Amino acid sequence: MTIGKILEKFGFPGTKIKEYKYWYLLLRPKQVTLGALVLISKEDVTKFSEISSASFQEYSGIIPEIEKNLSQVFQYDKINYLMLMMVDPQVHQHIIPRYSQPIQFQGKEFQDFDWPNMPTLNKVNEMESGEFLKLRDVLVEKFSGISQISKRYKRVYTTGCFDLFHTGHLNILKKSKEICDYLLVGVSTDELMEKEKDKRPVFSFAERVEIVRSIKYVDEVIAQTDKNKQKIVDQYHIDAITVGDDWKGKYPPVSCEVVYFPYTQTVSSQGLKAKIEEITS
Repeated sequence: MTIGKILEKFGFPGTKIKEYKYWYLLLRPKQVTLGALVLISKEDVTKFSEISSASFQEYSGIIPEIEKNLSQVFQYDKINYLMLMMVDPQVHQHIIPRYSQPIQFQGKEFQDFDWPNMPTLNKVNEMESGEFLKLRDVLVEKFSGISQISKRYKRVYTTGCFDLFHTGHLNILKKSKEICDYLLVGVSTDELMEKEKDKRPVFSFAERVEIVRSIKYVDEVIAQTDKNKQKIVDQYHIDAITVGDDWKGKYPPVSCEVVYFPYTQTVSSQGLKAKIEEITS
């Protein structure tokens, strides 16, 4: 099989994430796990030992870049490298992020069907073309710093108590930033939490603000002193508000769009507090 044939098989150029001097990095058309890639040598060789020293040197720098970027985007648990060259003899490598739990992307759940065993390439997560293109664009932006897409909104607002910060909080901040240029986050004050929940937070307002402000997806943090969202929409020129889908049918009316994200079922602040009480009792 020629280089052109293997590139065609893996959907090039529509699947290209990054082109290096000696390698192509493509998004694998069949997503064994979310973020599965294929790295293809530009050299006409069928044994890994036959690649040039310059190609090998570049390869040794590509792998850390892949691991860093995939880890930052998807927070995988393990990563597998499969260099088979059985059906397709041209030197190439399948790069498979591994996940101990299902992972969310664009409101959809993706599985690692074989965890914790060796991945089998015939088990794949089905993706619609729009989902696949969005995944490609996210990775292109991550690897090159150049986005192929325009964000859906300019300014988005989301809110929360953010007490005992956990992955559910992180998920909604990350998903909110994916659809906008500027993410404004309202953190409930201690007084509002006492009024709404009849209890004081574990962490003070100042501590919770500092935690949220340090998250890379957040552009600005403000105090949420009441539940009047329309006031914030008008004052900060908000295009959309993001919220968990457990609020569907219950969210107060506002003049901007409301975007619902899947609620993270596996973790909550109440659950964490219960675990702490159980451990310390």
